[in-house]
Amino acid sequence: MNIRNLQIYLHLSQSLHFNKTAVAMHTSPSTLSRIIQRLESEVGQPLFERDNRHVALTRAGNRFAEFASNVISQWQSLKNELDSQSSELAGEIVIYCTVTAAHLYLPDLLEKFRALYPKVEITLETGDVAYAYKKVADKSIDFAFAVAEDQIEQKFAFQHLHHIPFKFIAPRQQTHFSRFLNQGKVDWGKLPFVMPESGPAQQRLKDWFLRMNIDPPIQAQVSGHEAIVSMTALGCGVSAVPLPVLENSPVKDKVQVIATPLPLKAFDLGMLTLQKRLETPLMKAFWAIVTE
Repeated sequence: MNIRNLQIYLHLSQSLHFNKTAVAMHTSPSTLSRIIQRLESEVGQPLFERDNRHVALTRAGNRFAEFASNVISQWQSLKNELDSQSSELAGEIVIYCTVTAAHLYLPDLLEKFRALYPKVEITLETGDVAYAYKKVADKSIDFAFAVAEDQIEQKFAFQHLHHIPFKFIAPRQQTHFSRFLNQGKVDWGKLPFVMPESGPAQQRLKDWFLRMNIDPPIQAQVSGHEAIVSMTALGCGVSAVPLPVLENSPVKDKVQVIATPLPLKAFDLGMLTLQKRLETPLMKAFWAIVTE
């Protein structure tokens, strides 16, 4: 049982998807299966209930996830403490963000940080921004690009970075609902929507529906704004996505922007971490770059 295997297990306990965890943790599905089998052998109980279509944590699996989180956190604290005693910072920082954020916003931060602290290892995990707060709270990552909530819990530290507007999009191809778009006035209540699976974007769309006094059909629910653009391009429905995601999508030419009578509330995008994380020299050094 080593730290790396515990990190892999913790990711799987949250994703409940072997292929997603294998990709995110840079391992193969077969290696991942062997790691889980080895952990189950050491624990003496099954950690997952799984078949070809379903993965769920057992009771022992939930307890082991808590154990793994605590061990990883204590290991990182010890490592940071030992690193702080040396003249040069070293160690690992784990950052969570969307694919778009990794392309647009992370490089400048990392370039500045690595110029000052070349011995620090940066690990990047990509995924839906909807999971940022949970991942920071359970200490599976150190920092995350996140959307500011109306009320941010005191245990978190949040630094604003970018104001992100939304754009409503529809497929360019002809679909069964094109007639509702091509009228003099868009019939929003009859347009099928591709919805975010969860998170702040989903809530913004639900609030927008209320303000528009409509109850449109939901064609699909998708994790990740990048995938929403793709589903819209395929003709599944209309949706709203952050402007940078649209501008950097490989299928942006297959969708069209549609004007709306009411705008969707913009994202206040920033960096999120736990206040307690900032007590360690390594995390404090990275935060200084974020807030400068």
